[in-house]
Amino acid sequence: MALVHELSWSVSRSGLLADCPRSYYYNYYLSWRGWDRSAPVERKKAYRLKKLHSMATWAGDSLHVAIADWYAEWARAGAPPPREWVTERALARLRGGYRDSRDRAEEWDRRPAKVTRLAEHYYDDPKVDESSGEAGRYGKRFVERIEKGVATFFDEPELARCRETAPEHWLACEELGTIELFGTKIYAIPDFALKDGGEVWIYDWKTGRPRERDRFQLALYCLYAEQTWGVEPTRVATVDAYLTTGELVEQRFERAELDETLARVEDSIGRMRELHFDADAGVGDAADFPMLEQGARACEWCNFRELCGR
Repeated sequence: MALVHELSWSVSRSGLLADCPRSYYYNYYLSWRGWDRSAPVERKKAYRLKKLHSMATWAGDSLHVAIADWYAEWARAGAPPPREWVTERALARLRGGYRDSRDRAEEWDRRPAKVTRLAEHYYDDPKVDESSGEAGRYGKRFVERIEKGVATFFDEPELARCRETAPEHWLACEELGTIELFGTKIYAIPDFALKDGGEVWIYDWKTGRPRERDRFQLALYCLYAEQTWGVEPTRVATVDAYLTTGELVEQRFERAELDETLARVEDSIGRMRELHFDADAGVGDAADFPMLEQGARACEWCNFRELCGR
């Protein structure tokens, strides 16, 4: 089936538009069809930059993937693997991605969706300079984050439900799902969800610092649970598990706050619709998506800083 450019919504997409409209434009519009060999140079450039990772996001993804694989292996083998299995798997992915980024830059340029490339290498960040030893010190930080995250997952008593509930009670594990709200496709990826008695529990693994939109995301998952599993959303328990710090935040939502969440989603979709255009028909006007002011901190780690001349 042919790919068609359409407007969809997710918490991350909404957050990117709020954080930087120009980055939102590059990510969802200019990069569209940048994978085609016949695509204009500017589209190809935006698409390649979209595929960059940072060490922080790559480490977080590696831990997420290892935990999801742990659940998959448990379901396949009939028993959960040991914690060392998760640590080794996550660190192997972290280190493999780093090596690919360092050693396979030319291949990444041809196939950015198939090869890992870190923004630190792409932008010649001194933090990954190996001759000075900075790369080793920098990488150690992320090794320690993964080790801490594994320790939280396996040692935290409040996560016992996640570690002990049998596979027949699982509802989702890192599965991309969709619902529809306000005539728009809504994407959601619950990290892990299970049924315990008459309640549904949804867990979101976090490897960064707490943000205001984390609670917004959990409320959205309650609405997702209502449409997907037919559960009353006020009977959904949600947990933000900040694995690298050991902080756990349990949230339950009353109907009034869920109604506020719906209103917030509707407002966000409305703003997106005002800016939306068919990227199959052209690249649009970047001026409709303002840049952040010069010197904004977010620009320091944005994948698209090259396109903005920053």
